[in-house]
Amino acid sequence: MPDIRNMEEFAAVCGISRPTVSKYFQDPQSVRPSIRKRIETALAKHDYRPNIFAVNQNRKLTKIVGIVVPFLADPFFAEIARRLERRCIDGGLWPILFSAHGQPRLETQILENLRLLKPAGVLLAPLGQASDRGAIARFCAAAPTVLFDSNIGDVGTVFVGSDNVDFVDRSVDYLVRTGSPPVFFEMRDPANPNADKRRDAFTAAMARHGLPARIVSVPGEGWDFER
Repeated sequence: MPDIRNMEEFAAVCGISRPTVSKYFQDPQSVRPSIRKRIETALAKHDYRPNIFAVNQNRKLTKIVGIVVPFLADPFFAEIARRLERRCIDGGLWPILFSAHGQPRLETQILENLRLLKPAGVLLAPLGQASDRGAIARFCAAAPTVLFDSNIGDVGTVFVGSDNVDFVDRSVDYLVRTGSPPVFFEMRDPANPNADKRRDAFTAAMARHGLPARIVSVPGEGWDFER
């Protein structure tokens, strides 16, 4: 029995039109039970499996969702990526997970490759200060993109992240009220722009309480600073 090389040949041996076979592979429940049975019988007989990636690329809107984080070894981003991936799978989408490993050039390459995949959407946590903002802006103009964690400007469909000022203000209020005045610990050259916003919020909150802002800066850069 000759090997079936593509969906056209499989449709021919099934005696079913190519569009109907394609519709089955996108959603088996979308075709009539009698047609579904014929296709599944032929699948078992010929041991044919389509190139789902190629099928997906031929659609106007793919099921691919890109998830891009700065550093997957970071427990914070690892947990976010895990949850996003699970939600995509549960929603019938195909998540593809990338880590920029703290490297701006790699982040840009990831976005360039993702654009070629025609994703249905992308969830992007940019490196922040080190990111190529022009490259991210061009990508966001080409693909629906939700930015999270680091807000690097007026790009993307929407930004999802913490209110750094409110978060720090509430934390300082609680610590001053319940114990000794807090100390702000930071890297001297932080990779994430949120660090600057949190430092400024801490300084303002301590001033509001009439207390000196004690800031401890330690050497370090990049995303693997916890090592």
